Amino acid sequence: MSVSLTIRDLPEATRDMLRRRAEARRQSLNSYIVDLLEREAGLPTMSEWADMVETRARLAGSSDAAVEAVRELRDAV
Repeated sequence: MSVSLTIRDLPEATRDMLRRRAEARRQSLNSYIVDLLEREAGLPTMSEWADMVETRARLAGSSDAAVEAVRELRDAV
């Protein structure tokens, strides 16, 4: 389902730049802006990104510990 969105107080220079970029991609201004918004919405926020990095660091640390435990058990035999 799609919705309509109104953008107020957009400087003309910004609109003109977006229009030129849309034309360069052979897109309508609307299609170009929808693509920009979809791409932006798909990116994590800085907070989400920091959480992902922290989680990966913890997982990497735990996998390193698991590898070390397996090595210790293997070497003990």
